[in-house]
Amino acid sequence: MPPRATSNRRLLLFTKPARAGRVKTRLIGDLTPEQAADLHAAFVEDLLARLSGAACELHLAWALEPGEAVPGAIYAGSAGLPGLRQEGVDLGERLYSALSAAGEGAGAVAALGSDHPTLPVEIVERAFAAVEAGARVVLGPAEDGGYYLIAVAPPVPRRLFEGIDWSTPRVLDQTIGRLNETGRSLAVLPPWYDVDTPDDWCVLVGHLRAMRRAGMLTGLPRTEALIVDLG
Repeated sequence: MPPRATSNRRLLLFTKPARAGRVKTRLIGDLTPEQAADLHAAFVEDLLARLSGAACELHLAWALEPGEAVPGAIYAGSAGLPGLRQEGVDLGERLYSALSAAGEGAGAVAALGSDHPTLPVEIVERAFAAVEAGARVVLGPAEDGGYYLIAVAPPVPRRLFEGIDWSTPRVLDQTIGRLNETGRSLAVLPPWYDVDTPDDWCVLVGHLRAMRRAGMLTGLPRTEALIVDLG
């Protein structure tokens, strides 16, 4: 039986509504806009199913158009989850704003992207455990030079998100540089991969096939079904 969720640990899943032309845009061309939107929805729903067993309080942090309302239960597994709007002119401001708000009254707060469908929930648990063991910041390095997860012991330092060249291979190194300026301690998780580009898509398909050949459950039923549909 999975451990009970606790409000002392708060996890923000950063995501978007699955609308054609607004998600997985770097896969459009290999996929149609509608297929890319279906893929995004499959990633989110598989992640929500996996994260439902994590010992944390799960929130959804939505990237929305101006004036667009925070969605209701548009994904399987999202019913009843608290939702908030990402606020800010760039990813750094959005991360800082969301983590600061969610971190009030919590012992640890984390943000996770929705482009990592194969990420084991155990890695999320390790992030929270590292904060509770004394690390003030925990980073999960992504293979593209960014990070897939950041966990922080509140209060969240604004400096951690300032002057970062977002969406470049310099994100992780620059973030560690900002962290060094704050004097906070760091713990690092195992690296993982995003699924944003056609090359990433090939990595994902190969990863799932290898798991199946090894007799392992992938834990991605919606994503696997979509891969079959796409041929």
